[in-house]
Amino acid sequence: MSLTAIVGGRVLTMNDHRQIFESGTVLIEGNRIIAVGRDTEVDVPAEAEIIDASGQVVMPGLVNAHTHGTQSLLRAGGNQDRDLLDWMFNDLYPGLAAYSLSDVRVALELFCLESIRSGVTTVVLNDHVHPFDPLPAVDVAVEVLGRTGLRAVYARMFTDALRASSPRFMDTVRAREPHVHSASVLRDTTAILNDLDEMYRRHDNSYGGRVRVCASPSTASTTSLQALEFSRDTARARDGIWALHLSETPGDRPASEMSAVRFLDSHGLLDSRLLLGHCVHVDAADIRMIRRGGASISTQPVSNGVLGSGIAPVPAFLQAGINVGIGTDDANCNDACDVLSDLKTLGVVQRAVNCDAAAVTAEELIELATLGGARAVRQGSDIGRLAAGYKADIVLVDTRRPHLTPSSSIPAMLAWQASGRDVHTVLIDGRVVMRDGIVDWLDGNAEADLLNTASERAEKIAARAGIATTRPWASRAFRSHEQ
Repeated sequence: MSLTAIVGGRVLTMNDHRQIFESGTVLIEGNRIIAVGRDTEVDVPAEAEIIDASGQVVMPGLVNAHTHGTQSLLRAGGNQDRDLLDWMFNDLYPGLAAYSLSDVRVALELFCLESIRSGVTTVVLNDHVHPFDPLPAVDVAVEVLGRTGLRAVYARMFTDALRASSPRFMDTVRAREPHVHSASVLRDTTAILNDLDEMYRRHDNSYGGRVRVCASPSTASTTSLQALEFSRDTARARDGIWALHLSETPGDRPASEMSAVRFLDSHGLLDSRLLLGHCVHVDAADIRMIRRGGASISTQPVSNGVLGSGIAPVPAFLQAGINVGIGTDDANCNDACDVLSDLKTLGVVQRAVNCDAAAVTAEELIELATLGGARAVRQGSDIGRLAAGYKADIVLVDTRRPHLTPSSSIPAMLAWQASGRDVHTVLIDGRVVMRDGIVDWLDGNAEADLLNTASERAEKIAARAGIATTRPWASRAFRSHEQ
């Protein structure tokens, strides 16, 4: 097997003792780490490839525990200034319905490029495109994830139930944008479950186990009990996870008399294989039930803010002992896939709303983005830390920059000063997928072509969907001064 040694960097191990080596070495054989320690403590074989990490922080790869990459071609346009349901029915679903399979490929290549550039090595990719013929889109998505090198859980979203009041409500929401071509994601339960079975058969544990797949019911309010139980049972049978958006808004109540968490708990659906997204509108009883069931939570602070959905009580989750990761959510309700950048937003917002300067510490933020995400996908014994026996998912952050100087505390620097733009080199499964800012699957000309193609396709998708991507200047303050 090939040997690689990363030498001379400041190594953030995230091991049991949270050791940091000011000048350390990480030795890799094949796709796993075989030694980590001070430069003076690790013997580097003469035949090893050397990666010089001088002036850089060497850390575990970041885990984006809840994201939607296909939507990248819908951002910075008709998605602006909308709440969740307005955004979903007047931008997201109409836009996705206008995608071709080649659009899906381009969108996900763009997403993978942006993710790797930002130091993300693992993603939970929730995908809701092509709801009525999903398997070809699934095939395309898994191929792109496998080829570009990301570690991924491809989480297939679906909707098979509506509450009685939903059709009239959705008609009212859509009335705001009558020119947009409306689209539905509602589908027959049997057809969905058959497609999920086939998805698992084709793609689970593909690319040497680097790509997993799972069921991802949209919400407890829009999924039948049969499909929720199928998702839980399949995750157990395949030693995987299942994903669910939960309590993103106050309206996520499968039964009006109880919260979504109480509904899940009543039906035995809260378990350690469940990854809950958002959990913004939960109370103390909900938090106790989530903890008792052993589910993990991924918090999405930027998208919850962009859509005006609220602020998840992350400090309460941590105090209750719930495992928490962080996600960037949709590429068109965050408009970026930069986990490092979102850490600062999470920390600042929680400190502000709790009036507590230590509501979430820098160390806790880094744990969310590494170990928390690793545990959320049930891969905590393989990724999330730099230690012997762990997969070689490693990120090098270049600290030789004005905004990262000084950087005496690595956790503080990463949480408050750094962003994905500071990432220099990325290894996933031992493969150097990005070196000096250049990914190994695109040369300079190919990257320029991808960006141009993405822009052209985005414009055509918006036109097919009837989505307006420009509008009059929207500054109330500016207008009032002009009057």
